[in-house]
Amino acid sequence: MKKNLSIAAIAVELLIAPICMSQNSLIPHLTQGNLFNTAIVPNACIIRDSTDIYWSIFTSDYFGFHEFWVAYSRDTQNWSRPLYTSIPVLPSNNYQIKVTNHQLDVDWYGDLDQVSRTYYRSFVDTTNTGYTILKSTLYEDSDADGLSDLAEERLWTNSWEMDTDKDDIADGYDQNPLAAPAEKLTLHERLHKTIIEYELEEFYSNQLIVVEQFNNKPMEYSRYQGIVLSFSPGACDAFVADTGYGVPILTCTVKDTLNRQLKASFQFFIAPDDAWGYDVLCSCCDGEDDFFDFKIYNEWVAE
Repeated sequence: MKKNLSIAAIAVELLIAPICMSQNSLIPHLTQGNLFNTAIVPNACIIRDSTDIYWSIFTSDYFGFHEFWVAYSRDTQNWSRPLYTSIPVLPSNNYQIKVTNHQLDVDWYGDLDQVSRTYYRSFVDTTNTGYTILKSTLYEDSDADGLSDLAEERLWTNSWEMDTDKDDIADGYDQNPLAAPAEKLTLHERLHKTIIEYELEEFYSNQLIVVEQFNNKPMEYSRYQGIVLSFSPGACDAFVADTGYGVPILTCTVKDTLNRQLKASFQFFIAPDDAWGYDVLCSCCDGEDDFFDFKIYNEWVAE
């Protein structure tokens, strides 16, 4: 069975583009960089269609899971912004990629029945023999914000609102598309933000990260590269239920102690059996954002 990702019917057509047969290792996988920057489009696997358009095929977990992305060019020098396909990368022995006038096909070969679904989106069915998506679906951007409708569906942004969080930055260029800058943060919120941003700096890839809101307040977080989504605790649960396990979720609670210090509890969560965290005690400088006497203790890892 082959899954069609397009809502429109696809007419039967002749194969009119070269076929790219590759082992998984030959398709480049990007773990760094801003995927909306065309300068990072790789050229390890390029297909030319019958209209003389070149297509770069690569994979990334930029939106949380290991999936295919594409970009197009007329000269292999000037590339479009990468386009999200939502087609999953599965650990099959090999696959066949075809680009025709109207669609992109990724067909799988090998035994996928025994593939674990851990860290795949909830809609992934490993019994599928492949996926097909219309090129027009890749381009659709109803609000012209630089983020395709397909990408906005994955990020839970509004495909009919150019600036979902109304911070004067279009969704396709916003590192925190669901949170605008807070006017003023409390001391507890500042510590929460400090710890979350410290962990974001340590994150080794550009993979999407979700931060559970503190005090139900959406906040922006600085990060070198990659997108951060800000959800309430209930929305975090709904997001995991909708997308599946695999997107890192960061949480941090803060409270006062008897000795006038603050206690913060941080957690990094991917799945029930894949989580870790620690507690922190610290003091703060009056009237400043700096915290000192940072003492990390009670580190733990899920078993």
